[in-house]
Amino acid sequence: PCVVAEWRWSTFPELARQSPPPRKTLPFAKHPKHKRIDESTATDSMTAASEQEHDRTIAECTEKIEAYPDDVHALSLRGWAWYKKKQYDKAIADFDKALCWDPDRVDVLNNRGLAHSGNVEHELATEDFTEAINRASSDDDLHHFYFNRGRSRRLMRTLEDAIDDFDMAIRIDHQYVRAFRLRGHSWADLGDPDRALADFDRAIQIGSGTADDFHNRGNAWVSLGRFRSAIADFTRSISLESNSTDAATTYNSRGVAWKRKGRYARALADYERALELAPSSAQRHAVLAEFLATCLGARFRDGDRALKLITRASELNGEQTEEYLGCFAAAHAARGDFSSAVDSQKNALELATEQEDIDMMRLYIESYERGSLCLEKPPSWRDRWA
Repeated sequence: PCVVAEWRWSTFPELARQSPPPRKTLPFAKHPKHKRIDESTATDSMTAASEQEHDRTIAECTEKIEAYPDDVHALSLRGWAWYKKKQYDKAIADFDKALCWDPDRVDVLNNRGLAHSGNVEHELATEDFTEAINRASSDDDLHHFYFNRGRSRRLMRTLEDAIDDFDMAIRIDHQYVRAFRLRGHSWADLGDPDRALADFDRAIQIGSGTADDFHNRGNAWVSLGRFRSAIADFTRSISLESNSTDAATTYNSRGVAWKRKGRYARALADYERALELAPSSAQRHAVLAEFLATCLGARFRDGDRALKLITRASELNGEQTEEYLGCFAAAHAARGDFSSAVDSQKNALELATEQEDIDMMRLYIESYERGSLCLEKPPSWRDRWA
């Protein structure tokens, strides 16, 4: 049998065989991405009261600046209020003026970096954080500057550099929970789940153990093939979760773990619950559709419902992608309509850009032309007991 990697596929020597290839897990139904992350040194929530407070700060500071244009403190406060209101260009303009009057204000450099990051200008943000690090005269806020630069570097996908910055932040503050979290995410992105697990462990030990922390450690357990531990963490995350959308993500993650163990009934229950909690999510519809179309257990396959779900997912998504078209093909095949399955898979093939995806789709087309289903690879005995 072919060996399937959950996060990405390798090249198979068995590609010439005529037996139906195992279905490649679609990106929206793979091992789930890590959840929301507290990435900056300030929260982004905005209540009506805080909105009014920021408006009041802006009005008061504007009066002071009109009287004293070189009032660095007023410029800095108004810039921060604009930042909190997510009006990043106005924030940057005020921070620029403040730095013209006092270029050694490392707090203003840091805040301008955050504003550039809010504008998705991560290279400019990195420059500001670097300047703040170089000009800092003490370690009082240095760990925040390293953390923020690491965050920007991670968003720029320079992950090794990001990890170096998180290392420095943790070296200065051994209890820096957010740095452990983001370093864990960076290790996971680099394909090192062992180190990711160690960082998520540490974040839980020294922090409050949030729903996100347990979810993310669950993801690390899944990538290590430790599904019982993953399910325990996902269950704990669900018990702590107050946001229905995030809970839906965790139910989906737990469903992935159950599916990897071959516990299809429990996987289906979690996918159904995820859709119930996020009925407007294209991803939740697509994940359930993929499961119903390609599940190894025949009693769980439902091509008719899979087709309805992927149709709704496409409507919610607003565009057809190669992954969605591939799911259409699998749904048609599960209904026994192999002609439509071939057509949908050929449409998906036209959009494919990666050679391994192209090769696999050609195998799907050959299987559908022979009237054969392409289903998920069965779990190994290790996976069943993991």
